This record gives sequence, C-alpha cells and structure tokens, in this order.
Amino acid sequence: MEMCKKLLPLLLLLVLAGCAPKGIRDIAVTSARVVSIVPDGLTSASAELEVGVHNPSVSVTLSDLTGLAKFKGEPLLDLSADPVVIAARTDSLYRLPVRCRLSGGMSLLRLLRTLEGPLSADDLTLSVRGRAALRGGIGKDIELEDIPLGALLDEIK
Repeated sequence: MEMCKKLLPLLLLLVLAGCAPKGIRDIAVTSARVVSIVPDGLTSASAELEVGVHNPSVSVTLSDLTGLAKFKGEPLLDLSADPVVIAARTDSLYRLPVRCRLSGGMSLLRLLRTLEGPLSADDLTLSVRGRAALRGGIGKDIELEDIPLGALLDEIK
C-alpha cells in the first residue's frame, strides 16, 4: 500500500510534464496525496488522489490515462485513471479516481517477495500514456517511459 501512495499521485504529474505547447509547460503539480485506497479483491484496488495544480494557462483535458509501474524492469502494477479537466488560470485541488491492478504474471505473494529487502526509489519506474487536449479539441498524445520514482518525488518537493 505504501508503494501505491507514492505511485498514484505521480501519474498526473507525468502527464502534465509531457504537455508541450508554450504556457502549458507552466502547469505545475503543487501537492499530491492519497485520500483513500480500497482493495478490490487480491489483485486490484481503487484509489482516490487529491492533486493540487497551478494552471496559469488555458483549460486542459487529460484523458485515456494509463500507466505501468515496474520494479527493476519487471511489470508490477497497471494503472488507469478517469479523465480530468484542469481549469484555466486557477490554483485548484482535483480528486482523481485511479484503478490499480497487479500486472500479468504478478500475484500478491510474488509482489511481497519482490519488494522484500532494501528498496531504492530508483528501482521503481513509471511509464504513462494519455492525451492532453485543449478546449477546441486540439490535443497531443503523451507517452513518458520508465521515469524513476526518485526523480518524480524530487519534482513534487
């Protein structure tokens, strides 16, 4: 669960970091916290994140948000999130529902064995895909691959 608390807020940060148009680059995540994590059986969970966003630019809709968390290159968690609209010229808190599921061949016991022992933030990486669209529908597909957790945590601080 501790790992989910660190991974989930970073999903939105990664998507926002990939936005390219000038002005959109000034969008910043100002805070992130896990509000709740609710297990859905032994292989999945639903989480609700609260993410603070500073947007000095135009409104942006983030959709088709998916992610993959890897531990030392091995797929660990599949992530998906509902679309979210980042309002123009605001500093706001957003509630983001995220679904987590153990990846393909990963079981709960295997997950626990994989994560035992000393852990480094750089052993865990996150890949994210999504679409950022402006009000008129003009958008950009975003794909960020294998971003180390340590780099993401430094970005939020």
